[in-house]
Amino acid sequence: MDGRDDNVTFTYSGRIVKWQTLERAKDYETVVVFVEMEGVEHAGYLMRKGDVVIAKGEVAKAVRDAGIEGVEMAVAPPLDTNALIMLRVNRPVKDVIEDVVDIAFGFLRERGFI
Repeated sequence: MDGRDDNVTFTYSGRIVKWQTLERAKDYETVVVFVEMEGVEHAGYLMRKGDVVIAKGEVAKAVRDAGIEGVEMAVAPPLDTNALIMLRVNRPVKDVIEDVVDIAFGFLRERGFI
């Protein structure tokens, strides 16, 4: 993974994960993170799998609560995207992405999304 790329795709726990840079500044980078999830429908700030619906903001809260060094902000992604989460990081994305994805995957597993 090259943390300076605008679009990086990798595999984590057998699933395709991608981050896309939205903004890069001197001291931070804003990215959206996409995760391959079969059978999941995205509808604005919500995701549905079968009868289970969760807000993408709940995933962001789990990441915020984890207190990952370098993650300044974790929020629901823009409304018009299938991204899982939006992050603002003050370290290279490649240095924090696996911790973020690990927390997100744990949250999604508990709710039967992956």
